[in-house]
Amino acid sequence: MICSEVREYLFAFLDNELDAPLSIELQLHLEHCPICAREVEIERTIREQLACVLEAQSPEKQLDMPTLKRIIRRDEALGFLRRSLSRRAFWAACAAAVFVVGLGAYLTVQTDRHKFVDLVVSDFTHFLKEGQPIQFVSSDGQAISDWLLRKTALEVVLPRAKGPYCRLVGARKCEIEGQVAAFIVYEMRGIPISLVAIAGRNNELEEMKQIEHNGQIHWVDNCGGFSVVAYRQDNLVYAMVSKLSQQELIHFLSEADNESN
Repeated sequence: MICSEVREYLFAFLDNELDAPLSIELQLHLEHCPICAREVEIERTIREQLACVLEAQSPEKQLDMPTLKRIIRRDEALGFLRRSLSRRAFWAACAAAVFVVGLGAYLTVQTDRHKFVDLVVSDFTHFLKEGQPIQFVSSDGQAISDWLLRKTALEVVLPRAKGPYCRLVGARKCEIEGQVAAFIVYEMRGIPISLVAIAGRNNELEEMKQIEHNGQIHWVDNCGGFSVVAYRQDNLVYAMVSKLSQQELIHFLSEADNESN
């Protein structure tokens, strides 16, 4: 994939609308092209700013990003704006419209989040707000697995970070609704990724969207500007949370699986 093709597919990629092979091809390009990678970060920042504006609306009339996109796509006036302006100017104009006009006051949106998704995202945001405290710092996956086994009694199998832009940072013990869980931290291009491993929770995955990639089943969702990708292994449920897209997280797991095979 070349840079012009990345620009063509970039916004579908950020909207999680690309199929897995095309998304992975684009991700591979981003890993080796700092210019395109920077463009992704700029667009993602704009979306985060828009999300912050949306969160400032009243809880009863709050808009999430998917709903805003649906409103925009069916609104003729905004459709003209979308065709007339650059993507960056368009999203900035949408943010201004939501803030000044109060688009949330004109449509009531029901946000129906799954409890498990809320829990792992809440745990991740708490981790970020606390300054990313890590109890055991190491890039050695086996050492982290051994430490987590002693601290949590969970036999955690870690995906290995692969490539120059990915690294394993460390781990800590945490609790999800009073239940002991393992919390592992990775980084991809400096962006933190949490991986929570917990026993049970199998039924809660069934309410998330299920997708298959390279023979591996994943359950995906989005919450508060974060992507969540979950999977099962042995008797544990694993959930990755990050500002990265679902495709990027699935690509991370796919590359880790390929390395370990």
